[in-house]
Amino acid sequence: MTNEITRPDADGTWTELAARAVLSALVPGLGRYEPAGGGIRSLDDAGNGWWGMTRIEGGRAVVYGHDVDYSRTRHQVLPIDLLAGGPAWLPWERLVELIREEQILAFVHWWDGESWGRTAYPDGMDDGFGDELRGYFQFHENFMEHAADERAAQAAYDAVLAAARARTVDRDVLEALIRALDPEAVAGTASFFDADAGFALEGALAVAEWAGVAPGSRWPEVPAGNGEPAERRVFAQHEGWQSDLVGRAMCLAEEAERPVPAEGEALRAVAAWMRENGHAEIRAALAGRWNGRFTLRDRDGTEWKDPAFGELLDAWREEEGDDRSGRWLFVRVRVRDGEVTAERAYDHRPPFWTGFAVARRKTMDFHEPREPIDVLREEMERRDPGWRPGWESRLAPDHFITEGIPPELCWRPGLEP
Repeated sequence: MTNEITRPDADGTWTELAARAVLSALVPGLGRYEPAGGGIRSLDDAGNGWWGMTRIEGGRAVVYGHDVDYSRTRHQVLPIDLLAGGPAWLPWERLVELIREEQILAFVHWWDGESWGRTAYPDGMDDGFGDELRGYFQFHENFMEHAADERAAQAAYDAVLAAARARTVDRDVLEALIRALDPEAVAGTASFFDADAGFALEGALAVAEWAGVAPGSRWPEVPAGNGEPAERRVFAQHEGWQSDLVGRAMCLAEEAERPVPAEGEALRAVAAWMRENGHAEIRAALAGRWNGRFTLRDRDGTEWKDPAFGELLDAWREEEGDDRSGRWLFVRVRVRDGEVTAERAYDHRPPFWTGFAVARRKTMDFHEPREPIDVLREEMERRDPGWRPGWESRLAPDHFITEGIPPELCWRPGLEP
């Protein structure tokens, strides 16, 4: 599924970006756009973010990047797979590697020759790339602040942009801008970007030729892709996301077959407490809260706390527990007309539980240093390897950083927590 978006076409977007790359090459101390990865990208813009574009054979293109202030997609939990639903012709390997290296990309938009598209986002979410000219004013002001004659510099600057759009950038139009700038002021900016001092006319002409905005030049294009790679992984900055990703993996897991435990004294004690305290149904999850072993919910979904009842649940889990196959992670107990029924889940999140299972600790308590996910990790370590569910390997602290995120664990339209 993709969302069509409205903005200048790929040719218009490319020429604006190419103009910035030419200007950055002309005065290295004033600009931060350069050829990279078969396309053009901005470098870190004083901590505000960056973006880039690559043209793809067949008149197609892709843009990508992030904005520190406006890219809300970076903070989505579960993370968004920015390539989900992408067309086969995308340069998949290049993009996957770019995302792996950056890990803070917030948007990837593709141009199919007629319109822009992207993967779906949660309703109303802004990815920070609503305007391809984001950063224009800061970039423009860098040049105007170093003008020998501001009116002449403005006219010369505009002439470079117009020439880029017409694909006629040449020596004359660049020399006119050089004459309008103060060479001493320009030389003084070199240390800010660790750039060479002064002007670099020949370098700027080379960039114009490469970018396809010089007379007779052609736009650079990378080969089209051959479809989504098998076993692709999503790489993203995800501090605090591991619990949510593990919870999502638990939703998708299947339950191993186990014999149904017989009702014992500990379960009868749980049922007696429920009768005495007016609970016809309770649901519980292990490691659901940082300051207690269980999240407790009543029949209507209301959450509540009771340390004494938690101790009864703990005793029940241990009484039924098997050192090889483990102990339940979720349970629902119903008490009706003297009958007690218990549903247990050891390996997955069952339908009776809503919300991802593993919560994140929101405050620091020096008496309880373990995160909820640590409790779950310890529980899995008690089981024999053959009884550990597939998501157990994802409990390792750096698992998603080193191995990436399977796309099926990412956010998608219609996904309920």
